Amino acid sequence: MYCSNCSEHISDKAEICPKCGVNPFRIKNYCHNCGKKVNENQEICVECGVSLTRNSTRGNNNTQEPWLMALLSFLLTGLGQIIMGQGKKGAAILIGSIILGMFTLGVSALLTTPLAIIDAYLIAKKKKEGKEVGDWDFF
Repeated sequence: MYCSNCSEHISDKAEICPKCGVNPFRIKNYCHNCGKKVNENQEICVECGVSLTRNSTRGNNNTQEPWLMALLSFLLTGLGQIIMGQGKKGAAILIGSIILGMFTLGVSALLTTPLAIIDAYLIAKKKKEGKEVGDWDFF
């Protein structure tokens, strides 16, 4: 990824460019995908075709409310993660909770459910703020 302010190559998960100190998606001087100069009014890069806005509302996972994802993870452990696009992580949490629950006669739910709720809330909050979240990122 490239900083959209100074075109410096930065980590995909960077929240601030280490060279210029700007949030990579606040200013659009350069494409974050290819580093080419762009007009601040452009919606897509004409060089590589990538969207120049991180928080597009066209069906992506950045629009879920944190409280709703926490509620869904309360109702079914891991469901909030699955809905936010962390399907493998959510399935692992769900299956792990079921297996642990069988061995501990459900007592492990006192640990796994609150952790899943907190994780779903914090991940949804990060996504809502426009921060990059990986498939297996926790909290």
